[in-house]
Amino acid sequence: MKKWTTQAEQRLVEYLQERAVREGFEGEEAAELKDDLRRHVHEEAEQTTGDSVGLMHLENILGKLDAGYQPMPPAGPPPQMKGGFLRWTCGVVLPVAVLLLELFTSFCGAVFFSPIPTWWHAVLVATVPLVNAWLLCGGRGTGEKTRGAAAGFALVTAVFYAVLFLPLLPLSLIALIAYGLGLLSLTPILAAFVSWRIGGSARRESLQPARFKTGWRLGALAAVAVLVILEAPAVWTRVNLSEATGDSAGAAPAIERLRTFSSEKTLLRACYEGNRGMAMGTDISGWVFKGCDLFLVFFCVDQPEAISSERARDVFFRVTGKPFNSLEPPSSVRGNSIVGRGDSFEDFEIDEHRGGDEVAVRLKKLDLAESRFDGHVDGVSRIGYGEWTMVFRNGSGAQKEARCQVKLPRDGRVSRLTLWVNGEPREAAFSTVSKVKAAYKSVAIVQRRDPVMVNMVGPDTVMVQCFPVPAHGEMKIRFGVTAPLDGTRWELPHIVERNFGTLSGLEHAIWMQGDPAFQLTNTEKSVSSTADGEGQSLSATLGESGLMNPGVALNISALPAEPPVVWCEDKFAKAEERFLIRETATITRPAAGKTVIVIDGSLSMAVTKDWLVKAIGSQKPDQIQLILADDHARLITLNEVKSYRFTGGRNNEPALREGIRMARENSGPVVWIHGPQAVGLAQTEALIQLLERGTVKPDIHDIEAVAGPNRLAEAIYQTGCLHRGPSLVSPGQDFSRFLNGLQTERQEISWNWKRAATSENLAGVKVWDQLARSWAATTAEDAKSGLTDTARSELAARYQMITPFSGAVVLETQRQYAENGLTPGDPSASPGIPNVPEPSTGLLVILTTAAALMRRRRTE
Repeated sequence: MKKWTTQAEQRLVEYLQERAVREGFEGEEAAELKDDLRRHVHEEAEQTTGDSVGLMHLENILGKLDAGYQPMPPAGPPPQMKGGFLRWTCGVVLPVAVLLLELFTSFCGAVFFSPIPTWWHAVLVATVPLVNAWLLCGGRGTGEKTRGAAAGFALVTAVFYAVLFLPLLPLSLIALIAYGLGLLSLTPILAAFVSWRIGGSARRESLQPARFKTGWRLGALAAVAVLVILEAPAVWTRVNLSEATGDSAGAAPAIERLRTFSSEKTLLRACYEGNRGMAMGTDISGWVFKGCDLFLVFFCVDQPEAISSERARDVFFRVTGKPFNSLEPPSSVRGNSIVGRGDSFEDFEIDEHRGGDEVAVRLKKLDLAESRFDGHVDGVSRIGYGEWTMVFRNGSGAQKEARCQVKLPRDGRVSRLTLWVNGEPREAAFSTVSKVKAAYKSVAIVQRRDPVMVNMVGPDTVMVQCFPVPAHGEMKIRFGVTAPLDGTRWELPHIVERNFGTLSGLEHAIWMQGDPAFQLTNTEKSVSSTADGEGQSLSATLGESGLMNPGVALNISALPAEPPVVWCEDKFAKAEERFLIRETATITRPAAGKTVIVIDGSLSMAVTKDWLVKAIGSQKPDQIQLILADDHARLITLNEVKSYRFTGGRNNEPALREGIRMARENSGPVVWIHGPQAVGLAQTEALIQLLERGTVKPDIHDIEAVAGPNRLAEAIYQTGCLHRGPSLVSPGQDFSRFLNGLQTERQEISWNWKRAATSENLAGVKVWDQLARSWAATTAEDAKSGLTDTARSELAARYQMITPFSGAVVLETQRQYAENGLTPGDPSASPGIPNVPEPSTGLLVILTTAAALMRRRRTE
């Protein structure tokens, strides 16, 4: 090989760079040209005479290489393209029209899928007609590389949307031929074809085709990158969701992958797809996986099984740790168009859970419009009563059923139910759960009239259902709650989950009254009662979330001394048992054995880790055992709790079963501390069997560290093994105090009940008749009472109390009650808020004063 001089090598480098510029090449194309030319020059140089290649030899070779070369003319303005009618119509006018139509009405989004679920998608789609129009006008003002990049970006975008609409091609052609319709869904396909023709014409007419080609590649890559950024998370989520909802061994790993990375919006959308009454997805990723079903239908081929919306909701909780209906529905479900998303399509909504036992999906345009709570607390009987009035508003053109779960005060029971029909209040009929449900379904679902129903579904938890909330109308209901004081505290009920929204600016009006002074706490600011005649009262307004979350409570600063005996007139009892007497008694609770603490491993529990570790750390290690509920049952140490990373929504069922087994061995209780449990049980009967069998039933103390629905508690609460744990006002202190109390022998207040035919010579203090209702609920649910289920139902219904054995329903007419074997409640027998404090206060003051005077006289 001949040796090159330094001048010759430098000249060759300069020549190659100049030639690449002349050819208009850059990047890889320029490098490829330089390599070809360098190889050719070296081959020519080896054929020359001499042992070296100098500058003169190189110039001769380059002169031969350039012989006949015609340099490109200087770049001028690109020629005007001649855009024909079809190019302008299919490439510009129709895409713009369809884009605007979808933005204003979301026509396709309501029927098939949303092609523009976000404004970023709208901008992406808009580039197609804009680039086409610009190229048809000549693409002035930029270089060829920019023109190529624009053409490449627009073509890839157009082809992507054309592929999305291909499944609709057979239907579109049929509709176009038969009815003159279908052009809207054909537009993306036509636009892709025309965009390809326009881009090709621009490349052929380019004065620098190499630079145009380079720009086209860059633009196409940019479009692919944008589509990946916009849709890859959703597609990844759909792929793993499909596996996670299956019955294969890959379901658990798929859930773990989704916990690592997923699109919460896509998961939430999947929860609502079944609710639309169609198998198609509501977003692009869903359509990618299911759009081909239309082809299968068209050719009479069986469709593959669609993802169950019920399973999708379970996966949503397992991945995020949140109940799906605790969030606002996704925009593609609620409506995201500018002018209302097409009422004829959006108001069409199949509520598969109407009249059922689940709250399920949030319904569009159904809101809680007004809310008020009136209550009275009697410090002598230690019983409070409150009435929650709700007004639901339906802004859609279809009837809706409002459903919600409400958590009551500790040991609280619903004792009144009212529905306003044509402006008049109608009281409920109380009966067995089966009768009440049958009547509701008959009137609400079949006859589509005006009932409201309340049933107990969990520990201190009721389901409220009312249908129909009329189209563009309102429905007003009220339910009353009777509950004993929890120490010096009476917590207001709150909504656990709901299928309705809240009207913007909603406020909860609160009115509370009683004989002792009290404060309303856990609000934005504490509100104290003021003197109101012989008693105390307060009025407050809570924000939208006021009664949607737990913790709003009445705290009584100084309760009067509890009299040893109180009595009331029982209007529901027989004549010979007309008066009910409650006597205070004391029982001794022995110290518990080794306590098994089951800790929920869900993400919602992450906020509790610090105080949880501190409270458990204050206990004697040999008196507790820790089980972590992380979809399995894992024995752990306190140090492992400290390092554990709470994620997703964990299934607590296996850990609870293991905890029950261990507690039986140690003759100790189970303390189950948890967040929301929105997933149904996998082995319901196995768990219930474990609770029902055996010589000694286990004690499970259910402590709700984070509020939310609890399907696990709903399944087992009727076994009598589940006890509501302490309210965690000061979480660390309250939890530690509760654990200490289990390990210590303690005295507790109990009550003995008696009956009398008359009030003559009755000792003690007379109190209001809520005492009788409280007795009835307690007796009906007491496992030691010896009553049959039928007797429990009859007792609770007679006293107008909703228990696990009884429910309440309000119907519209007397005929409907008669057809369903029900008797509506007597308004005069229904409880209410006293206008003034109950007479027990005055009597107690008199008795206390008299006792003081008598003691003084004895002393003298």
